[in-house]
Amino acid sequence: MATVRLLKNGAEVFPAMLNAIDEARASIVLEMYIFSDDGTGREVRSHLSRAAARGVEVRVLVDAVGSWALSEGFWDELTGAGGQVKAFRPMSSGLFVFRNHRKLLLVDDRLAFIGGLNISDEYYAGRDGEAPWRDNALEITGYELVRLRRSFSRMWLRADLPVSTTRLIMRRSYGLRPRPGQRIRFLESGPEDPLHSVRKGYRQIIGDATGSIDLAMGYFFPHGRLLRALKRAARHGIRVRVLLTQRSDVPLARWAARGLYGKMLRAGIEIWEYRPAMLHAKLAIIDDTVITGSANLDIRSGRINYELVTVVRNEALAGQARADFEADLLESDRIEITAWRERPPGQRFKEWISAWIVARLDIFFARAEMARLMR
Repeated sequence: MATVRLLKNGAEVFPAMLNAIDEARASIVLEMYIFSDDGTGREVRSHLSRAAARGVEVRVLVDAVGSWALSEGFWDELTGAGGQVKAFRPMSSGLFVFRNHRKLLLVDDRLAFIGGLNISDEYYAGRDGEAPWRDNALEITGYELVRLRRSFSRMWLRADLPVSTTRLIMRRSYGLRPRPGQRIRFLESGPEDPLHSVRKGYRQIIGDATGSIDLAMGYFFPHGRLLRALKRAARHGIRVRVLLTQRSDVPLARWAARGLYGKMLRAGIEIWEYRPAMLHAKLAIIDDTVITGSANLDIRSGRINYELVTVVRNEALAGQARADFEADLLESDRIEITAWRERPPGQRFKEWISAWIVARLDIFFARAEMARLMR
């Protein structure tokens, strides 16, 4: 029987991950978008190296763009102990657009951590006096995790191959619709996925909602059909609340999200902005279902990046996640439509131009890159 635990912020996530690494007996696989050469990154590397030194098979896959700042010798300690490290599609290969945004730690095929946190001080100790970023991860045990090992193995192989070749690799999302009695599902997506499985999974679960939809998202610019599903739910009497960040490491993304506020507010969607720190979460609580993982509700996660999310139907877990969400709202500002309509023209222009860039340029470059690769 699988068990799932929701962990809040790096203060809970990193000690649990490090303890799991220390207790590993046979294998560790780690897949990460950003791995930083800072206190947090060096601490995780040290635990991985000690595991490899005692005979545990250790494989680490980091994205070449997300982890571009790592020095050439950063991994010497781990590889010297017998671990293996790969960079996903180095920039020298010319595949700059299609990135591995997934975050996964799998230990002995029996314990997994899936969430939105990267390996960096921003998520654990904080950086430059700033509070650690707000994020979540799920700690999962159970037989279902063998699917994650196969998923990681596909990404390990894909790391050295161009997009055109990876179409030959079996891609499965293990069913967008749950089987009877199924409580945990893993959804994958990427540029070769014609189903856009993560995006479609979100849309189906939102479409099936009957009571409430709560979303906490660090980056938010959903595809049109998904945005329409949220507005339709609100108009049908379902309470829809969207929690976004008041401060962002990507100002363009923040302004683009704000460009959607008017449409959502007019549909009856509540919008809140989190004050204390950067909100980096990718969390949805829809009735008794919790979704979290690497995917933002934006165009890049929906169509361009490789992503991995967990869908869990569990009333107790949803209750805990919703309690955390309510606590975050107490430290957030609600956006009211009357004040929103009175915002200055300069802000309106920033929203418009940012939304245009986010909606069009990412897709333009992705299509151009795909066309070049398919020639």
